[in-house]
Formats: sequence, structure tokens, C-alpha cells
Amino acid sequence: MAISYSIAIRTLGTAGDKFRRELETIARQSVQPQRVIAYIAQGYKRPEFQIGNEEYVYVRKGMVAQRALQYDEIDSDCILMLDDDVLLAPDSAERMIEALQDNGADCVGADIFQNHKMPLRTKISAALTNLVFPHCDKKWAFKQHRNGSFSYQSKPAGGFCPSHTCGGPAMLWRKDAFLRMSMQDELWLDALGFAYGDDALESYKLHANGGRLGVLYGSGITNLDAGTSSGSYKRSPERFRIRTQAMYMTWYRSLYRNGADNAWSRSLAAAAFGLKMAWIFTGLCLAAPFIKTKGNVHAFIKGLSEGRKAVHSEPFRSLPPYVLNAK
Repeated sequence: MAISYSIAIRTLGTAGDKFRRELETIARQSVQPQRVIAYIAQGYKRPEFQIGNEEYVYVRKGMVAQRALQYDEIDSDCILMLDDDVLLAPDSAERMIEALQDNGADCVGADIFQNHKMPLRTKISAALTNLVFPHCDKKWAFKQHRNGSFSYQSKPAGGFCPSHTCGGPAMLWRKDAFLRMSMQDELWLDALGFAYGDDALESYKLHANGGRLGVLYGSGITNLDAGTSSGSYKRSPERFRIRTQAMYMTWYRSLYRNGADNAWSRSLAAAAFGLKMAWIFTGLCLAAPFIKTKGNVHAFIKGLSEGRKAVHSEPFRSLPPYVLNAK
């Protein structure tokens, strides 16, 4: 039986022509959605153009807040969740739906960033600065590791592949599976000013709770990267502190104290994360005399300190477990 889908787009309404082009590609889909709803942040003006039957619903601003919704407006079986700066091939939605059905998945993410195709220089930089490496395990598209970093398949065969995490610009969720994940429990990440790592936090939650997540290589979906939400973050002198604090807090919640943890798992996670932080700190100290950006070492230390303080605060400690039904 064919399953129905609708499209949900998180937007500030400021992506301009990139958003217009996205809506035009949606209008050309071989399998049309039941509804196209743009969840626009309160206080922002909706675009003046109207391409198809897209609708606008005002919600609280935030990368998590504009996705962690109940979607009461949508009755479809599935929701294709998009950012406002992606382009779809005419059959992208059809390919995503087929991958979801054929593999019994709860969520399928498009391989939109194509890590395996990055230039060698970029791969080396990712490995040295954040311990992000390629892997040869054909069983998984992306692996989430105890230290908070991920690895990506070096030479994917194409098609659908199970995964621990996936990118957030294009994800097809079964609506009931998404609602079961209680994503509203992760709204704390928006409070940092920029929800660094939100895609991994949300997608890994499905895997950690026993759901079936996969990545579709060759979905035909591409990212134009309008940067409407990340622009202010990238311009902020506080970005490195925010990034480090978010890194600590997402690691703590999803990998260290996730509700299914025990003394042994916490010891392994703490050791792995500690080594990663020591590696990054050493790299920052060695690079400090040669880089233009001043204060990264101090910002890193401050971010770790504030992250540690935040995870021991009463609001954070009161969050429901990340692994929802852990025994």
C-alpha cells in the first residue's frame, strides 16, 4: 500500500531565491505531497511569492523548536522535513518513500553533505580538528562514537544504508515514529543561541531508542546552504565557546548520561571524550601563534566549563531520559 506524505519546511523566510527554487522543485515532484507547510519563526515576515499550495504556520524560533513539533496540521503517514535551502530532483520524494518502505525504516535521511566526496584536504582537516574519520564498515552509513564524533562510510555502494545518524536538511520520517521520540525534550539546545549538533542529537535519538534509521545515497537532493539560521552564529565572536559548550552537552545527554548508561559505559564515554578534548586543546595551543582568530583556547576552556555547569543544573537534570524506555 502506498504511503502518504506531506512536507514540513523550517524557515525564517529570509532565504530568498533559494527558497523560491526549492518550492519550484517541490511543485515538480513525481509524487506530490498532500500538504506543504513552512513553519516560519515568529516575528519574521513570510515571503511575498507563492509558488504552489504552500502554507505558513508561525511557531517559536529555533532550529529545534521549528522541527520538534506535534504537526497537528499534518495527517499524512510520513513527513519530509526540509530546510529552506535544498533542491529536489523530480523523483527525490519518490526515492525517499521507496527507501523507507522497502527497508522498513522509521526515518531516511538524504546523504546531502556527501562526506565521502570531500577533497582530501578537507578530510584531513576534519580528522585532525574534530576526529571525524572515514570507515570501511559497509553495515553503517554513519557511526556515532563514544567521544561524540562520527565516522562516515568511505566508499558507499549507493542506495539505502542503515545509519546511527543523518543530516538534517532533508529527512523523511514516519510521523508516528517522530512523535514517539519526544523531540521537544531537546529544546534546551536552542537556548545556547545556535543549536550546534541538532541534526545528530535528533537523528541519533531514533537509533538509540531502537528505531530504524537509514541514509539514502543518490537521493537527488542538494543543499544550497543559505545559512539563514547559522549566519549570525558564524559572525559571533562567541561561536567557538557556543560550539564547545554544545559539543559537551550533546555528548553528555546522548552518550554519557542517556538513561541506558551504567558505570562501565560512562567510564568508556568519559575516557573517549576526555582524550578528544585533550587532542583539540593541544591542537589549539599549537595553532594559536599562527591563526588570526584570537582567544580560541580561552573560548574552548570557557565552553567546557559552561557545558559542565549546565548539565548539572536543575533544568537539565530534570529532562526525561534520552533513551526513553531504558530499564
